[in-house]
Amino acid sequence: MRAAVLDQTAKLAIRDLPDPVPGPGEVVIAVSLAGVCGSDYSLYHGKFGVPLPVVPGHEGMGTVTEVGHGVSNVTVGQRVVIQPNFACWDCDLCGTGMDNICSEKVRLGIDVNGVFAQYVKVPSRYVWPVPEGLDDRTAVLTEPLAVAAHGVKVLPPAEGDRVLIIGAGVIGLMTLLLAKLNGANVTVLDLLTEHMSLAEKMGADSAFRVGGDKKPDPSSFDLIYETSGAPSGLSDAIGLAAPGGRIALQGLPGTEHPVSTTQIVRKELTVMGSMIYTDEFPGVLELLRSGRIDPRPLISDLIGLDDLDHVIKNFNAPDRFKVLVSF
Repeated sequence: MRAAVLDQTAKLAIRDLPDPVPGPGEVVIAVSLAGVCGSDYSLYHGKFGVPLPVVPGHEGMGTVTEVGHGVSNVTVGQRVVIQPNFACWDCDLCGTGMDNICSEKVRLGIDVNGVFAQYVKVPSRYVWPVPEGLDDRTAVLTEPLAVAAHGVKVLPPAEGDRVLIIGAGVIGLMTLLLAKLNGANVTVLDLLTEHMSLAEKMGADSAFRVGGDKKPDPSSFDLIYETSGAPSGLSDAIGLAAPGGRIALQGLPGTEHPVSTTQIVRKELTVMGSMIYTDEFPGVLELLRSGRIDPRPLISDLIGLDDLDHVIKNFNAPDRFKVLVSF
């Protein structure tokens, strides 16, 4: 099979690799579409510190071509999406349903070969059938939408809530769709005018540019989703949260930064972390099937595997949102 292999930091090569063979409880999937994510960019630049070489990529969908012994939840020929974080299911966290923060979880495209290849092997527990009528380009967005859905589950918006989303990237804009579905009034804050423009097209009630002349009012938001991972993200959220407000942190800045605990206390704020997802995949697939939200405007490019190195190198281009690799 053809695969994109990260041999060393910032060096991605297209190679022929042996086709994967499923073991007990595993399936092999012919990848149809794969999404390029910020974590692929981080891996490309060596920020995960994992052994190389590895085939990156974790956002994927395709068709089951082989099943291993004991697999009963999917069959050959089914279209499926992949839930790409494989928990141990033996630890106390997994036992309480917090498999998203299992310290032994295996990450597809980081710890094991991922979806930037013609075929990928995954545990059958972590594949979900695509409902009839749901097209591939929508289905492949299940994984990032599940990330946004988990944040919204951690701190759910109510009808009429004044919601602020810091960071209008893919997760931020998917959070926007979910918050609007709940009837919230949503403001978006971002550095780039291109992101602000798309946010408004996707239903944002207002949008502000970081550093611009117009700024959102301090202490005015009931609920804030910090999705940017910017160093100033939490500090900004604390200043903009209303008394009694709630803040969900979904972005990972990479380094620690001081924040004003005084404001957290004086305003009695709730600050919660939100890490990937737990049981959101089935609900997200049904939400997509129903057409109640449509994340496809986020798709900015459809590329072949040979273009992947260039796209990851230029991941932060302002006119790019969700890039899909087609096989």
